[in-house]
Amino acid sequence: MEKLLKRKDYDRIEETVNDIMEDLGLKLFPLNCFEMAFLLGIEIHRCSEFNERDREFIMSKCECGFTVRKGGKYFIYYNDALDRSRIRFAIWHEIARIQLGHLETDCTISCAQMEEEENHFAAYVMAPLAYIPKGVVA
Repeated sequence: MEKLLKRKDYDRIEETVNDIMEDLGLKLFPLNCFEMAFLLGIEIHRCSEFNERDREFIMSKCECGFTVRKGGKYFIYYNDALDRSRIRFAIWHEIARIQLGHLETDCTISCAQMEEEENHFAAYVMAPLAYIPKGVVA
């Protein structure tokens, strides 16, 4: 599979994560996706909060999670039947979608590039190499 991102794209995404962490004063690792969402004004909801019909509709949108914007506010819905690490990645992925501007109408990059950017954001925020002490990484 051809890589869609260039080094400058990875650098931009990592800088975005670092700026968010600095702006919110987040310094303890691992970062908590629920805390960051709260600080960013994003509401998070478990799919199990909904009745069966609504839950089926929500799950038809995405098996892991998705984001909706209503009146300028963002809502992340996630599948709480997944394992904990998958839930964390799904929420980080959705936070990335919001923070990278992928839900904006003027976003012109391809869906594949958006996905790759969101995945890199999620992976980086879960283990930001810039914040891991030297000698810890094998």
